[in-house]
Amino acid sequence: MNAKLQSNILIRFAPPPVIAGALAMLCWAASIIVVRDVAGIVPPAAMSFLRCVLAVSILYPLCRPSLHAQWPLMRRHWRIILLQGVLLFIGGNGMLFVGLQFTTAINGAFINSAEPVVIVAVAWIMLRDRLTAIQWAGVGISMIGVFYLIGRGEKQVLLNLDLNIGDVFILISVVSWAFYAVLMRRVPPEIDRLNLVFGILVAGACVVFPFWILENIYYQPTPLIWETLWTTCFNAVFASILALFWWNHTVEGLGPGRASLFVHLIPVYTVILAVWLLGEEPFLFHAIGIGLIAIGIYLTTMLKSKREKSV
Repeated sequence: MNAKLQSNILIRFAPPPVIAGALAMLCWAASIIVVRDVAGIVPPAAMSFLRCVLAVSILYPLCRPSLHAQWPLMRRHWRIILLQGVLLFIGGNGMLFVGLQFTTAINGAFINSAEPVVIVAVAWIMLRDRLTAIQWAGVGISMIGVFYLIGRGEKQVLLNLDLNIGDVFILISVVSWAFYAVLMRRVPPEIDRLNLVFGILVAGACVVFPFWILENIYYQPTPLIWETLWTTCFNAVFASILALFWWNHTVEGLGPGRASLFVHLIPVYTVILAVWLLGEEPFLFHAIGIGLIAIGIYLTTMLKSKREKSV
């Protein structure tokens, strides 16, 4: 995005970075609630595909000048843009939307809360980022917390593989999101960030389209009802465009380290909204699982940040 357009959208109309970060997390938490609320009514591929199409339609007039100028650069790097679209909209949002058809919003949010630790582990696998013994301990403790949540606090559930398939899909979503986040390092910095988002959304619409067609033929036709309209609009405007703008503003204003702490608001918001709007009930195994994940996040990310500041 050029400086003038960025100023008009992100600076002039954005709240202070702290408030913007909190609002972005609220949008993403609310998206979990929305998807769970229409589970069984609006099928998952329809939500993902229509969200991409609407977001692209809204974004194109905003980024058209810089998009046309950078088209040759984006065409040269189409493989990484396409891969990011696959990871985000097939593996990430796609698996999340499928998972929320079968599990609660609270479970989905708590499993997703392990994302920072999974990103650290994926960065080690792909890029050989060095991890200390304490960080490895944090990864291990967080993973125990995740599987404790998936097993609903009962060892036999895991041993007998009596799992909620929705939780498994959400775990796949978390891993896919982690690969997406790590691979952002491979995206050329010369590509404007808004143009990149536009390209990823276009790629997402293209790769989800065949699944949407198959969903209409073999699973459930996309219903032309009010729920389809409002969920598509919400996910495109709030969970995609506004949350992205606010998140970018937060990162620019506070730096990536401090901004990353806002991610931990997602499970907090989701639990409050799920209890209030969906009537879901938190259980003891939720508290134990999220506690283990929180300890792992502290050991893996926050403790590292404190040490880096002291050096």
